[in-house]
Amino acid sequence: MWTGWDKSAERTAVLTRSRSMPADAEAVFDIVSDLENMTTWLPGSVEIELSSPNRIRVWLPGRHAEFGLERRVWIDWDRLRVKWGSESTTACSGTLQVLRLADDRSAVTVQLIGPPGASAIHVNTWVESALDALETVIATECGITQQVSRTAG
Repeated sequence: MWTGWDKSAERTAVLTRSRSMPADAEAVFDIVSDLENMTTWLPGSVEIELSSPNRIRVWLPGRHAEFGLERRVWIDWDRLRVKWGSESTTACSGTLQVLRLADDRSAVTVQLIGPPGASAIHVNTWVESALDALETVIATECGITQQVSRTAG
């Protein structure tokens, strides 16, 4: 689902994507909430470092690579939701929520506000790459040998 542009945020791309995952919601949430190992499923062009227990430092590709953005991270185990953001800006913030579908299926929904000036195409590419990699990591870590399906929402 494409939500379009947030015109109030310096033409920042805002989008929502969903993907079915080949494992139960708790197993998927264990992976996405592990802040120390986020780089296993984020696009290679995005670098993440844990800077304190609930803070990450993010380096983005392109013109944003010269400085790191610090973002606070909230993990809600009851709602299977990870939220990240800053008190001073909406740029580079979002949520990732895992939804229960069946015993061996779940869905991940990501809502992301990209960095100022990033095109919708680039933000979409980052999110799709992350969901592709997350699906692969989940299949590997959960020992799933079946072919994973790619169904974008």
